[in-house]
Amino acid sequence: MKRIEMILNKGLYACCNWVKGNLFRACFYMLSALIISIGFSACQSNNEEPNELRPNILLIVVDDAGFSDFSSYGGEISTPNIDQLASNGVQFTRFYTQPMCAPTRASILSGVDNHQNGLGAMPPMHTQNQYMQPGYEGYLNEKVVTLPEVLRDNGYQTYMSGKWHLGCLDSTQYPNGRGFERSFAQMAGSAGHFQDGFATGPIDVPVTFYVEDNRRIEELSENFYTTKDYTDYMIQYIKESDEEKPIFGYLAYTAPHDPLHVTDEYIDKYKGAYDEGFDAIRRARLERMKNMGLVDESVPYNPGTGNFTQWDSLTADEKVIQARRMEVYAAMIACVDDQIGRLVETLEAEKRLENTVFIVMSDNGPNPYDPEFYYLGSVDEFNKQGFDNSLENMGRDNSFISLGGAWAEVTATPFSYYKTTTGEGGIRTPLIISGVGIEANGVKDITVHAADIYPTVLELADAKRPETYRGNPMNPLFGRSAKPLLEGEEDHVRDTEIEPLCFEISGYKTVIQGDWKLMQGKAFKNGGKWVLINLEEDPTEKTDLSEEYPDKVKEMAEHWEEYSVKHGYIPPEGNMYVIEIGAETFYNYGRDYRVK
Repeated sequence: MKRIEMILNKGLYACCNWVKGNLFRACFYMLSALIISIGFSACQSNNEEPNELRPNILLIVVDDAGFSDFSSYGGEISTPNIDQLASNGVQFTRFYTQPMCAPTRASILSGVDNHQNGLGAMPPMHTQNQYMQPGYEGYLNEKVVTLPEVLRDNGYQTYMSGKWHLGCLDSTQYPNGRGFERSFAQMAGSAGHFQDGFATGPIDVPVTFYVEDNRRIEELSENFYTTKDYTDYMIQYIKESDEEKPIFGYLAYTAPHDPLHVTDEYIDKYKGAYDEGFDAIRRARLERMKNMGLVDESVPYNPGTGNFTQWDSLTADEKVIQARRMEVYAAMIACVDDQIGRLVETLEAEKRLENTVFIVMSDNGPNPYDPEFYYLGSVDEFNKQGFDNSLENMGRDNSFISLGGAWAEVTATPFSYYKTTTGEGGIRTPLIISGVGIEANGVKDITVHAADIYPTVLELADAKRPETYRGNPMNPLFGRSAKPLLEGEEDHVRDTEIEPLCFEISGYKTVIQGDWKLMQGKAFKNGGKWVLINLEEDPTEKTDLSEEYPDKVKEMAEHWEEYSVKHGYIPPEGNMYVIEIGAETFYNYGRDYRVK
C-alpha cells in the first residue's frame, strides 16, 4: 500500500509541474497509479471472496442412535432443532454406515473404504491375522488425508470436539495431528459421561482419556457432562475464530452411547413415556413414519428378530426397569437436540448462520448389548465394579446401564437387527443435510454411504483432495459427492445397479445392488451362508430368497469377491487378539506404548 501511495504522490507532484514540459510523464504516473490501485483492490477482492462465499460446515454425529429416534424420523422423542434442520434441507432415508462407530467415522473423515483407511477392523476387535496388517492398523493411516487436513490447507479453520476413537498412541494420531487446529476429544470408543469418565471395560482402560489439542487432560471439570461440554468447546472455538475465514466443525457426540447417563435436568423428562412397552412404541413409530411419508404404507409391522425378551414375559418390576432404560436414553437424545439449538444460536449471534451447512447423522444403529458385554460377557466381573444400578440411580453418576436388545430393535423401526450387524437396523441411520445452498427438498429415498460425506464436504468447500500428502500416495476415494443431488443437478448419488455398494466389518459382509441385498453374518442364523433380500418388497428382512434366486446370489457374490480383493479384505480368524496379548500391548501397535 505504501508503494501505491508513493506512486500517487509522485503522480500528483508531476501534474503540478506539467508546465515545465513534463505533461506526458505526469499523465503516465497518474495512469500507473490508477491501474496499480485498481489491480490491488481486485487482488484483495479475489483473496477475500472465497472466504465470503465458501460455507461454514458443521458435521454433527450422534452415537448409536436408531433410525426412528428423531421426531423428524417418526420418533416420540422431542428433537425440534434437528427437525428444523430437516425441514429446511434434505432428509435421507437410505443412508448407510458401517455397523460400528470407528469404521464409520474413519470413512467420513477420509472418504476411503475402511479396509484401506486403517479401520478394516473395529479396534480392539482385530483377530491375530488382521492385527497391524495394511488397512487394519487400528487408526487413520498415512494413506489417507483427512477432511480437516484438506480444508485447513484451503483456508478453513478446523475444530473438533467429542469422540475420536481413530488413534491415540501419540500426539500425531490425536485430532490435532490429523488436521484439527483446535480440539477437545475423548479418545476411546465409549466412557462414562460425567467427571470420572470411567472406562466401560478393562480392554478400554489404556485408551480412555481426554486430550485438548496436543496434550492429555488429567482431570475434567466438576460438573462435566459430555454432551454439554462438547458443545461448550465447539461454541468457544467458534467465538474465538477469525470472522474472515470459514469454519469446519466436527461435533462428535458420545450420546446416546452407553453408559446411559443424563443430568438431573433431564433425568425425568420422559418419565412414564415408555410404560406401555416395546410393541406399543414400535407400532406408534411406524404409524407416524407412514403418515410422514418416510416409509411406504405397505411396510408391515416388525415384531423384531425374536432374539430378545418380549414385554409380556416380564414381571411388573422388570417392566419398570426396562421402561427406565428407555426414558434415560430418550433424555440423552433430547439433550443432544438442545445443545444443537445452542450451537445454532451461537452461529446466529456470530453472524455465521446464514452461510452454514449442517450435516447431522448417526454413526451406526442402536446398541443391543448389556453392560457385561464390555467385560467379555462376564456378569460376575461386571458386578465386581460396584455400580449402583438401583431404579433411583439409573442414569446418574456411578450407574452403568444400557439400552438392551429389545429397545434397540424398537429404535431401529421399521428395520430388523442392530449395531454390529449389517442388517438394515445396524447400518441404516438418519442423515440430514441443511443450510446455505441446500434447497428444502424433503425426504429422499436415495442410497448414500458414510464415505460420501467426504467428497460432498470438499465440493461444498471448493477444495480438492491432493493425490499425495506428506510424501505418501493416497488410497483411492470410495465416496461419491452428493453435491450435484443437493443442488438439483442429479437424481442420485450412487447407481448401485451398475456399481454395487459393498462393505464389511467383523465378518459381516454386505452387497447392495438396486433393491437387492446380499448379506452374511452369524446374527442371520443361516449357517454362514449368503442371505438374499429384496429390500423393496421386504424392508424388514424376513424372507431369505437365496434358494429361489441362486443366479442372483452368484452374481452378487462375485461383486463381493471383486470388492474384497480390490480393497484388501482380510477374513477374521479366531478370537480377539487383545484377549491374548493384553490391552496395553495391543494398543502399542508395535511400538513402545506412550502418550505425548
